[in-house]
Amino acid sequence: MPSERESSVLVDFFAERKAKQRAFNEMHERLMEKMHEYACRTLNLREKVRAKHVFRSKLTLPSEALLIPFWEAQYGIWLLLEYQNIKGERIIEKYLMEENADLSEQELHLAARWMAAYPSIYRVIEAWEEGYRVDDIWAEETMDVALGEREQVRSEFMVGQYLFARLAKVGFIHRFIGPYALIPKERIPLIKQSLEADFERSKKENNSQWSWRLFMQQHGIKALRIYQ
Repeated sequence: MPSERESSVLVDFFAERKAKQRAFNEMHERLMEKMHEYACRTLNLREKVRAKHVFRSKLTLPSEALLIPFWEAQYGIWLLLEYQNIKGERIIEKYLMEENADLSEQELHLAARWMAAYPSIYRVIEAWEEGYRVDDIWAEETMDVALGEREQVRSEFMVGQYLFARLAKVGFIHRFIGPYALIPKERIPLIKQSLEADFERSKKENNSQWSWRLFMQQHGIKALRIYQ
């Protein structure tokens, strides 16, 4: 049985971890706002029009689709993390290059995790004390994902559910980056077949070093075509 001193140490440890995680979560939200403000400030009208056209083309969406809150939210995170301008540059890359002097070391580390992230489809395996355990249907990688306040009020997190999402480690835990989307189970085989065929085709068109991560950064959003 742990002594009173040992129990105190454990309590202090968990309290300190919780406080640190709260600070990481706040930094996560604040940095995303900074990057959004940067995009609004630096993108000219022509680039904004091009970005919306590219997004709608990848998803075969009508021009008015971005007036729908779901698509507006998906477009917003895609624009920051995955959209490439005609030079092949992403907004997050330009942001880190141009604004790095104003970012703390922790913010730079977090942004680097965002930069490496890519959209994928995850299956909810089970619940845990802070959220849910999920696995990537392609990478066979299991992660514990903590839910933010907005996600905790949602009712669709259940074992067996499939989610289109981007995940990155924020502090001690993994978090969703931006919005997620529910994917019907019956559509998963079709999505896998379609994206895997596109990947093999793109490998031949690009080079043999073309990785799944880079492919999904550029084309993973196509998984949402079934949402329409």
